[in-house]
Amino acid sequence: MSGAVAIGAPQLIYLALTVLGLGYVIAKHGERRPPYSMWASFISLAIVYPLLWWGGFFTH
Repeated sequence: MSGAVAIGAPQLIYLALTVLGLGYVIAKHGERRPPYSMWASFISLAIVYPLLWWGGFFTH
């Protein structure tokens, strides 16, 4: 194991999604939150988990 970091498409997509999410939170800072949505959480998981699998997070 050389310790090198491999950045491929899954890693770039995940980084972009997290940066967009952070930007959204920064833009909404101080505002009241809308009600939580179970469906938004399911959609988020349906996007992130396959992305992590594709990037090799679960393979060792």
